Amino acid sequence: MDPGEFNVRVTLIQDVQVGRDAAGAPIIERHEVAWPWAKITYPGGREFLQNDGQAVEKKALIRIYARKGVDTDTTIQAAGSTWDIKDIRPFDDVLEIHAVAQ
Repeated sequence: MDPGEFNVRVTLIQDVQVGRDAAGAPIIERHEVAWPWAKITYPGGREFLQNDGQAVEKKALIRIYARKGVDTDTTIQAAGSTWDIKDIRPFDDVLEIHAVAQ
């Protein structure tokens, strides 16, 4: 991978349990855990009819340098969208993340 291709700053967000409420249920907060540089490509999406209108599913392929703690529970904010990670694959010395916009 050419380091010059990593030209978009992304934010990795994870849910962290910070305690329990009075009923014993976990209290979850969203924390920004890292701000790596990434390469984002858009392989295409799909349009489909939903209820009475048309919905669009946007997909992205996000590559970042490998790091610990990135899994399918991590959310990525980049390019004005919030992305849910659907699949992570190692690719050379980077992680290839397949994501769908929320």
